[in-house]
Amino acid sequence: MRTLIALIATVAGVMPLARAVCAQSAYVLDRSNSRVMFRGRAFIQQIIGRSEELAGRVVMSGSDVRSLRGDVRFNVASIATDPAVESEDLLKLFGGHRHPTITFQVDSVERGADLGPWTVHGRLTMNGVTRPVAFFGQANVSGRQVIASGTAGVDVREWGINPPRRFGGLIGMSPQITLSFRAEFRARGGGVQTTALSFPDRRSIQR
Repeated sequence: MRTLIALIATVAGVMPLARAVCAQSAYVLDRSNSRVMFRGRAFIQQIIGRSEELAGRVVMSGSDVRSLRGDVRFNVASIATDPAVESEDLLKLFGGHRHPTITFQVDSVERGADLGPWTVHGRLTMNGVTRPVAFFGQANVSGRQVIASGTAGVDVREWGINPPRRFGGLIGMSPQITLSFRAEFRARGGGVQTTALSFPDRRSIQR
């Protein structure tokens, strides 16, 4: 009987600790301080695309950045470019008519040796195709705020995207592009707008 009582007491003591260890906090993307960009080339001219109309949510255990999981997404129609490209050309390029949303799902976060750059591993979905991508950059937690940024080089042909020989009046866009992002999240309930599931129309690019 004493053994049983001791076992029950041990379990009762461990359960709150387990709940505390597993407790996760939710963070909502702050649209006003977040953006995604891509850089590519068409013949000898650089193309820069940008969207600030993002939505996203992540969860994290305590302040452990390595436990961060969640997603960031945006609408193809929200992309603006420099030089300017017609929205219809962008929709055709990224398959936006059939698959209007581009999503990045975070699978794991790790830090390099000697406190080097962070690596955010995840799955990028565009044109209805999902492929693994690793972004290299920074991740920081400060109070009720999480800020992450990163860069990755990709070949859009892996997502079934074949840039046309002429694109938006430009000649020969390369399938090799560089993706980058800055995502700022604030603890849920911190006064940040959370109705981020609707995607407004594209904005003009800000340099």
